[in-house]
Amino acid sequence: MRRFGYYWKEGLRNIFKHGFMSVAAVLIMIACLLLTGTVTLIAYNIDLSITELQQSNEIVVWIDEELTTREARALGSQFNRISNIATIEFVDRDEALENYRMQLGEDASILDAFDSDNNPLRNSFVFTIEDPMLVERTIDEIEAVDGTDGVRADEAVISRLIQVQQVFNIVSLAMVVGLAVISIFIISNTVKLAMFARREEISIQKMVGATNWFIRWPFVIEGMVLGLLAGVLAFLAEWGLYTELYHIAGGVIPYFQMLAFDSIRWLVLGIYCGAGVLFGIGGSVTSIRKFMNV
Repeated sequence: MRRFGYYWKEGLRNIFKHGFMSVAAVLIMIACLLLTGTVTLIAYNIDLSITELQQSNEIVVWIDEELTTREARALGSQFNRISNIATIEFVDRDEALENYRMQLGEDASILDAFDSDNNPLRNSFVFTIEDPMLVERTIDEIEAVDGTDGVRADEAVISRLIQVQQVFNIVSLAMVVGLAVISIFIISNTVKLAMFARREEISIQKMVGATNWFIRWPFVIEGMVLGLLAGVLAFLAEWGLYTELYHIAGGVIPYFQMLAFDSIRWLVLGIYCGAGVLFGIGGSVTSIRKFMNV
């Protein structure tokens, strides 16, 4: 227990003893975490928006005009058995005609010749789907239901959205991996500079019989504390940056709505602190290894 207290005391003392290197390490970790985290969050929001646009793309199914409204509505039970359908809405032909009149406003008089007995519209269903990748199979299943008399689906639009999503996922993943590698490289070299400045201190401890882990633990605790501090500060910076991007995106980019930061703040805090601690400990352990051979 006393030795554990010594490790913490020495680790915290090292932070203040080598203040410039500690500040440099924290600032670099903040920059790396902030850059990587922001790219990841933007990529995640764009992916959600594309998925939402795909799922909101509607499939309209017209029902055979020889079926009564009751018979047409009854087809809903068969459509509900199709697994990929997210929502289903029946559109009554008479209600559709009245809605059309309301949309025309002052020009509604052009529909005066039509009523429930000679309604040119047909009963229909409007679907949204869960997985856009399965849209073609879903349309085939819909058309296989007796009583359907036509399907309208913007398959080209859905296909294009899927392609955009796939390309963006690849690009964003490459960016995140690249930034992570750069972050680890910079942090590791920053810690190495700190270790180099303390090489004489490490040599003296080795010569008086200190074990490798006795020497290493204070540096591990130092890296952990610096990483945790960097994670918290990067989280606060991300909070402000994300909030600003949230307001900008809402007024500039149509159909793109970012998640409110409050809904993900604890997750972001946990990831930033965890990543900061991992980078700090990892950088300390790997960097001090070469200085153990005295």
